[in-house]
Amino acid sequence: MNEKFKLVGCALDADEREPVIEFKREMAFKGYPGLNFKDPYDAILYKIGKKFEGFKIDVEPWLLPAPPLEYVDLLTVENMISFIDSNGCLEYSEILYEGIRDVDPESLAMIGVDHSLTGGIIKFFSEKYEDVALIVLDSHFDAILPSVRCGIIQYDLETNPNSPFDPRDPYIVWRPESYNADSFLSFLIDEKIVEPGNLIVAGVSDYPPSSAFEIDDSRVKRYLNYYLGFERKGVKIVPKDSLNLKNIWKKTIKELDAKHIYISIDIDVGANSALRGARFVDYQGISEDDIYKNISEIIKAARSRDMRILGFDIVETDVFKAANDRTYEIERNIFEMLAKSVI
Repeated sequence: MNEKFKLVGCALDADEREPVIEFKREMAFKGYPGLNFKDPYDAILYKIGKKFEGFKIDVEPWLLPAPPLEYVDLLTVENMISFIDSNGCLEYSEILYEGIRDVDPESLAMIGVDHSLTGGIIKFFSEKYEDVALIVLDSHFDAILPSVRCGIIQYDLETNPNSPFDPRDPYIVWRPESYNADSFLSFLIDEKIVEPGNLIVAGVSDYPPSSAFEIDDSRVKRYLNYYLGFERKGVKIVPKDSLNLKNIWKKTIKELDAKHIYISIDIDVGANSALRGARFVDYQGISEDDIYKNISEIIKAARSRDMRILGFDIVETDVFKAANDRTYEIERNIFEMLAKSVI
């Protein structure tokens, strides 16, 4: 085993959705029946059945996926909104960065929940190696600022009779531009932690359809301009359907100007197809076989260019949903595939 490879866990679960918070409260009072793993880190460590030198980043109990009953009173929508809007996710990203810097690994794997944590790892590696590319497999393009997101939500409320949003919700307007799981990629680019040309986000299901450009609404136009503006800057956004194109990874990775790669797997890239155990299951993701195929092609394309894979993370697991399907088995397989390319 490579002693310079480290395994780190961080179970920050900053989810502001009211049904999620109410479910957690209910489960806490019941004592979490049937929940064998309250932290994805523990589940994967158990599944791989191997000993790695690793550590966990401490998380305030009320922000855990399965908070202890004595902290359940803190678990409210208002508290979670306050945490996110005051850049609590950025604070934890920095705590993770400091924790990794203290260990100073040559390579690592992170098992976490909130995708914004990836930012702390990329910050560490970008300072250590300078020329680092970030490859993200995700159903969502996590670079949308809250004000842009709120605008498109308001449009949906006004025009969609089946909108999932509640017009009485006070938290879907006037949100500050915080660093969170929906926006962190934008911050990484703005802070020059990742160069736009060295960012690939693949498997997205939220890529704007051509019909969106026919909508004459300032909020929609702003969203489209903001989203597609990242492509104009050089970010490579690969919609889910484009993953089927021949040599897509060979071509896309060839365009990177970096010697090192970090890979981030948002498990919702396989939501409703390969698995159900993701926090967000609003899209139909890719199949289990396609997850493995894409990871294999990423590794192959990187090796063909003598690019070193520094590490990877597996994030956005919902511990409750994952307890009832094959999510952890799939994550174990992903871990073992990527670990072989790193260690």
